[in-house]
Formats: sequence, structure tokens, C-alpha cells
Amino acid sequence: QMDSSIDNDTVVKASQEYMINHGSSQSEITVFANLLNKMLRENPHIDWNSWKHIPAEWQKDIGDLPTPSKDEIPSILSRIAVIRLNGGLGTTMGCTGPKSFVEVKNGLTFLETALRQHEEFNRRWDAQVPILLMNSFFTHEATKNVVGSRADCFVQSKCPRLDATTLLPIEEGDESWNPPGHGNIYVALKESGMMDSLLAKGRDIVFVSNIDNTGAELSIEIAGLMGREGLEYVMECTVKTESDKKGGTLIEIGGQAMHLEIPQVPPEHLKDFESTEIFKIFNTNNIWVNLNSCKHRPYEITSEIIVNKKKTSSGRAVIQLETSIGGSIKNFAKAFCVHVPRSRFIPVKAMVDLERVRSDQYTLDEAYCLRLNQ
Repeated sequence: QMDSSIDNDTVVKASQEYMINHGSSQSEITVFANLLNKMLRENPHIDWNSWKHIPAEWQKDIGDLPTPSKDEIPSILSRIAVIRLNGGLGTTMGCTGPKSFVEVKNGLTFLETALRQHEEFNRRWDAQVPILLMNSFFTHEATKNVVGSRADCFVQSKCPRLDATTLLPIEEGDESWNPPGHGNIYVALKESGMMDSLLAKGRDIVFVSNIDNTGAELSIEIAGLMGREGLEYVMECTVKTESDKKGGTLIEIGGQAMHLEIPQVPPEHLKDFESTEIFKIFNTNNIWVNLNSCKHRPYEITSEIIVNKKKTSSGRAVIQLETSIGGSIKNFAKAFCVHVPRSRFIPVKAMVDLERVRSDQYTLDEAYCLRLNQ
């Protein structure tokens, strides 16, 4: 329970002073101030009477997308890049380092599987599509040492964790800091120079997915849709089942697409949110973005705040402030939902998931994608 007597301005100032004293960059201070102000000053819940289902004209089925012609393919391949989200640690799977170092199938780690999948795509299409890894300060150095020249690495911002009661930064060594979620990707791309580098090479369409989702293969059809329709943002969604009831979904509010997640749902409507009858799709976190639509405004691209409650190893209750890349859809006027099969969403979040994909139920195919045996 947060102390209601806490003065917002005092909290913001204390956090800024803490970050300055710990050598944070101006970029990181700006990122965290934006997150903190959002948490302190904005109502996190939507007006439940204000939303609608997204209209049909904002939606496509991947099966209905044309395969680009032989003449179109070189142009498409020259415009795309892949970004895998690689900020997480594998603590829930008994790993002390990056989660991507966990072995997933046939003796290969998530990271090696993603790299081989990408290299196989380039071989198959005779292309040179680059792959980038967005690391956190937890995973950056170890990942760079492993991948060498096979991928370009850049790092997310570093933000302080806050005491859950006082909302002041804590002093507990490495546990005092957290990466602020994958909604930070726009700032991280800009500040690292990666955004300008990609655009200078004409690579304006990026495909972003989680490193642990081995089904997230680069789709030439969706890349073609992005270019053909001049889209700024595409979210891949798939059919919601009971096991996905907590996953984010898409709605329309005020003529704009919005990614609705549990923190934005009024408590009295949680059952509605989790209903597979009311919400039939959810976000796979396979996201496509045109960098030209965000290159001049990385700090202005906002997402709904996620207040993530954690405990340090000493048992102290803390919160870490995050945003998601899915939440940023509301910043893009030309945004689409593409419906994809479940095969493009094979997340591994817990040991039970890892045991399942390691079992005979799944095979790693020649493209290094996990496939459910039929």
C-alpha cells in the first residue's frame, strides 16, 4: 500500500538526484521521469464504456496476404531488419545469466536458435537482412561476447527500482535497477545510433519479437504488407484461449487503436477482460514498425504504464516501472492487426513451457523454427 501523503514533486526530484549521483545519462533520467510522472499523475484505468472492438478495415489475415512477386522481393528484403528482445534473465529456469542462454531444443539455446533461424532466412532468400539484439544492462556484455559479429547489439535504458511504500529509490546493489520494458525500444534505438544507421541503409521496416519465441519467423508477406500499404505499425495477434486470458488485446478508443492490458482494466471488469467470448484475440508481441514514423520523436512515443511489483532478495517490496512495445500502437495513425496462426507464438515463460517444447511434442525444423507435431 503506497503512502497517500507522499508528495509527487518530492518523489520525482529525489529520483532525479539519485540517478545523477549514480552516473545516469540525461536520456535515462528523461525516460524515468516520464515513467514516474505517468504513474503518479495519470489514471491507469480506461473508461470501460468508451472502447469498441477494432474495425474490420484495420485487420488482415496472414493467410490472405499475397506472396510478393519475384520482382518485388529484392526491394522488400532491402528494407527490413530484425530485432530480438534479449533483456531478460533466466532466473525462473535456473539460469544465472541471460534467458537466451537457456538450452531449448537439440542442444541449442534460444539465442543460437534465433541466430540460425535468421541466417537460414538470409540463405534461403539470398539476402543480407541484419539482426539486432536489444539487451538490458543485465545481458549486454555476456551476449556481445557470445554473438560476436553475427548480430548487432544495443542496450536499453537503466532505471531505478522504487520502494513500494515510500516510492523512493532503493540501495541494494544490482537489485536497485531495472530495464524499463520493451516500450523503451524507440529511445534505445535512437540513443545507440542504431536507428540512424538502419535508416541510412534504407532499412526502415523492423520486425521485433521476443528471443524466447522460436515461432517468430520473419514473414515476407507481412513485410510486403507494410511496404505496400505504407503502414507505420503492425501487431500480430492470434486466437485467445483460456491459457491466454491475461494477455493484452486490441481495442479502439476515440478512433485510435489501443493495446489493452490488465493494469488498464477497471478491477470490476477483469472478468470481462479475461473472457474469450468478449475478447477473441491477443497480442503475440510480434511487432512491425516503420522507423521513419518514429525517428524524430522517440521520447514522445508513450505507452500505458506497467507497475511491476517485485521483491528483492532481502524481501523488500519494490516496484519497477515499465512500458510495452505493444502499448505504443496508440502513437501510430496507420496501424494494423494481422491475424496469425498459433505456430507464430510459442513463448517459453516457465519451466513447464520449457519441458513441453523440449519434449517429443515439438520438432525444430530445417528453418530452425519450433513446430508442434501433428
